[in-house]
Amino acid sequence: MPIPWPPRTDRLQLVDVEAAHIDLFVALDSDPEVMRFISGGEPNSRERYEQALMPRMTAYRDEPYGYLTAFEHGHFVGWFHLRPSVADPAILELGYRLRRPAWGRGLATEGSQALVRYAFEQLEMPAVDACADPRNEASIRVMIKCGMRRVGTFVHPLAPIEVVRYLVEREPPR
Repeated sequence: MPIPWPPRTDRLQLVDVEAAHIDLFVALDSDPEVMRFISGGEPNSRERYEQALMPRMTAYRDEPYGYLTAFEHGHFVGWFHLRPSVADPAILELGYRLRRPAWGRGLATEGSQALVRYAFEQLEMPAVDACADPRNEASIRVMIKCGMRRVGTFVHPLAPIEVVRYLVEREPPR
């Protein structure tokens, strides 16, 4: 049976990113701890969202992947993405950013595993990767729980910082 886009999880309602979500994203990024390993704690302004980030987050509307706003019982918890990888455009990249009250509750893992499963079972991707600041141990734990293994480092082109890259390959059909 096909897996729908966006995929479903037990606790998360994942919906396509919409312009109406901009205030949620600006508030998320205003938390220095959320942005600690992304921009050194600097927030993304509403203007940056309007000019650069929202166009990027809505660019995949006609694709069977993209950015998703995440809610738990109707409350905004963050966002996820499954988009072409910045390290290898032949595969998809997993990403996520969650509000602090959602940390440590398994929500990042739950949403991430659903997206990886979708990429393999529905899109038949050969692999999915993800990257993070090497000091972001919590994010790296999520990647490992998704079956990913470290494959190297590179300078991320969208946020010029050195990141670690993790990857999981689809198991061949039996």
